[in-house]
Amino acid sequence: MALRCCAGLGRAHVRTCRALLANSPCRNLNLHVLEGHRSPAVHLSWRSTSTNKQKDKEEPGTSSMLSLYVRLNERIGQLLQRTHPTAGKVYVQFINGAVQSWREGKTAVGIMRHKHTLGRDYSRLTWREIDSCRQFKLDVLKTLPVFLVASLPFVWLLVLPLIYFYPQQLLSSQFWSAGQKVTFFHSYHMERAAYYPSIVQALQRKLPRVGDSRDRTKLEELCASTLREESPSPAAILRVRPTFSHPGLHFNRLSRTQLGYLSRVLLLNPYLPKSLLRRRLLKHLEDVHAMDQGIQQEGVSQLTTQELRKMCYLRGVASMTWSRQVCMEWLTQWVQISTQLQASELCLLVHCMVFLSTGHSHVK
Repeated sequence: MALRCCAGLGRAHVRTCRALLANSPCRNLNLHVLEGHRSPAVHLSWRSTSTNKQKDKEEPGTSSMLSLYVRLNERIGQLLQRTHPTAGKVYVQFINGAVQSWREGKTAVGIMRHKHTLGRDYSRLTWREIDSCRQFKLDVLKTLPVFLVASLPFVWLLVLPLIYFYPQQLLSSQFWSAGQKVTFFHSYHMERAAYYPSIVQALQRKLPRVGDSRDRTKLEELCASTLREESPSPAAILRVRPTFSHPGLHFNRLSRTQLGYLSRVLLLNPYLPKSLLRRRLLKHLEDVHAMDQGIQQEGVSQLTTQELRKMCYLRGVASMTWSRQVCMEWLTQWVQISTQLQASELCLLVHCMVFLSTGHSHVK
């Protein structure tokens, strides 16, 4: 039944496109429909050449085609919402997500192309540009396999119902509704927070490798207070810097189990080979560290409330419903610690996510 509904919705989409374009002023537009064993596909092509100059040096016709696509689908969505309210709501949400993904992806690709062309490294990028590139890569890794499989003959009939019933697992956040974002992000946080005690306990098991008894005692006290969910101060965390400089606690000496736990803190896939897991985790920590430097230069107070919540969430806390003031206080503490650490101290940085998150009262 679900397959028939999906197929019927696709054919209705094509018929609606024909009807709308027949009475629209866009008479220079060709509409070709490919039907058969593949999913119904709509191909748009211009007969005449656009003469509008793009302010941002885009390819001719790209912006106008996207605008036409958005307007066309808005009218289709309005029509579906009148005739089939539930299907229309899902359709509009999916189209809005596709447009948002396209725009964000185009921005991220432009940043990466500009970086490689001019030889710019991440230290020359703003923190927003770094975050855009980082998020784009994660979204592509999550959604690209789904859409590639959906493009196969007949398979799309199975994929569409799966996308509808499992958006959290198969789609990126651009395709989620506002309510779904709060629910799904909270679910992700509860999953990673369940591993926080295990991360601290794994760190405690490595303490005998620390030769200096004073450094070992400081870290023991910090781990114990974290397990008691007592909020440590930035000064207390920075006091264990010499302990993490010990070879036994170096990032390259972390076990496969520890790397898997720490990957969950950053919401990364923990089921990768050890070498790839370490390299990917290290790359994301470098991005977070670089973003912290940029946030300090700009000032925490200059971030919007949505940006504050996102930056706090990325660093290990459930900040989806926090107030602006709470986000600023927590992120200020985090930046105070992160900006004093060197690139060689990323092992302390990733454990700092657990120290500050587990001990924070708003994690409960």
